Amino acid sequence: MTMPTLERYRPIVDDPETFLECSAAPLPICVWAHPQRTTPERLRQWLAVGADAFALGNTPIEAIPWYPGAFRLPTAASPGNRAEFVAGLYHVQEEVSLVPPVLLDAQPGDRVLDLCAAPGNKTAQIALAVGPTGTVVANDRHYSRLAILRRNIDRLGLTNCVTTIFDATSYPKESGLFDRVLADVPCSCEGTSRKNPTAGNGGKTREMGRPVGAQRAILRRAVQLTRPGGRIVYSTCTYAPEENEAVVAAVLASFPAGALRIVPAEIPGFRTAPGLTAWQRERFPAAMEHGVRIWPHHNDTGGFFAVVIEKLAAVGGEPEPHYAAFEPLSPLDREGWLARLETQHGLTPELFEGYTLFQTKRKFLSLANEGLRLPLRPELIGLGIPLFRIDMKDPKLASGATQLFGRQATRNVLQITPEQADAYARREDFAASEAQLAQCLAGGHVILRYQEAPLGIGRLKRTAGGGGVVQSLFPKAWSLGPGRSLFDWGGGTLEA
Repeated sequence: MTMPTLERYRPIVDDPETFLECSAAPLPICVWAHPQRTTPERLRQWLAVGADAFALGNTPIEAIPWYPGAFRLPTAASPGNRAEFVAGLYHVQEEVSLVPPVLLDAQPGDRVLDLCAAPGNKTAQIALAVGPTGTVVANDRHYSRLAILRRNIDRLGLTNCVTTIFDATSYPKESGLFDRVLADVPCSCEGTSRKNPTAGNGGKTREMGRPVGAQRAILRRAVQLTRPGGRIVYSTCTYAPEENEAVVAAVLASFPAGALRIVPAEIPGFRTAPGLTAWQRERFPAAMEHGVRIWPHHNDTGGFFAVVIEKLAAVGGEPEPHYAAFEPLSPLDREGWLARLETQHGLTPELFEGYTLFQTKRKFLSLANEGLRLPLRPELIGLGIPLFRIDMKDPKLASGATQLFGRQATRNVLQITPEQADAYARREDFAASEAQLAQCLAGGHVILRYQEAPLGIGRLKRTAGGGGVVQSLFPKAWSLGPGRSLFDWGGGTLEA
């Protein structure tokens, strides 16, 4: 297979033939354990123990040493429909995509802006890093892509995230100042050739040209929105110096001398090449070598570029640090809804300390961490995660909230078998035995758990003899097609 676009990088890659060969090879699958829901050791058991329904044959599962809690699966694996994924025990993310949030180095309590966030993989990493006292504003310009991001936020229970839709090149200054800003910008995507072969053939580049104007504008806005002393990461999934070193050099030169500096991008245990200080007839600042170029043959990943910029002083035009507020439920209404949760599922009010409950839309009662520092503009599309669906006669716990709190539930909980879990994920009704219904009341909404993992919510109707039938309320957007299973790997069990 020829890749004319990638051929141009022969002068700057250490082993051109291996680079080109690897760029056309299938890409290994990467997953990482949700640290608030499981441990790497337990996730490995779920994925690999042969006596369990979660078996991967005899195929080894490889821990990724540079990113604790991450695993590399064989290229034939399809983990996005597995029960562990549905329950939010792990997230699927390309290994090289883990790099920018690691370099961003967000700390607990930070306020972070992800300017080009969808589908939300990096947003999830950042949200877990800043913790319950932090705030993550996840933005994208396309509503359809933001819908995917919102599903990931709900499934992973990221209650410190808010979402907005806006052009990143002119993101409003009324959003306030941020401790960290990630500018993972749209690009010509040459580094994705292992999963999208046309990216290495120059097809996308010919169609759209190199989007350097937008890339420069996004990075400039990222600098303006970062507080002095804060950090910006600029990243792409392309090798093109025109979209990488040249963009960074141009933006840095447009600000006052001494206001910004490139700092070494270090990822212990992960092999990188330095950024370029020259390309063809163009020269870049010597500090550009502190950036990282990630070639696919060095770590058996996709390709990437990233640079870390520290903002040492104000550059002019910084926004005022004003934040928006949202109106919580009255104490009486909050007490009433929490009492309902305790009655229905044994979830005690203490579990919701540190959360604000609020209603933003007619359909949902939602919750988010207390103390979020929200932007005045643009308008928020999402805030926290839904807690209750309330536009019905019998309000029900939302799916994401079920996965977040369902482990603590002690009432109206149904431990289900793999066969029942598959029926639930296919939105099919299934029968439950009298023994399974020991923790359930006469009928109504029940939390469905497989082992310790809550998969979601169903509606129970009791039948004669003590058993019952459960109606699946699994979200349509997540559901499996006929014949599919939560316990296979897309094409059946993988062999060694």
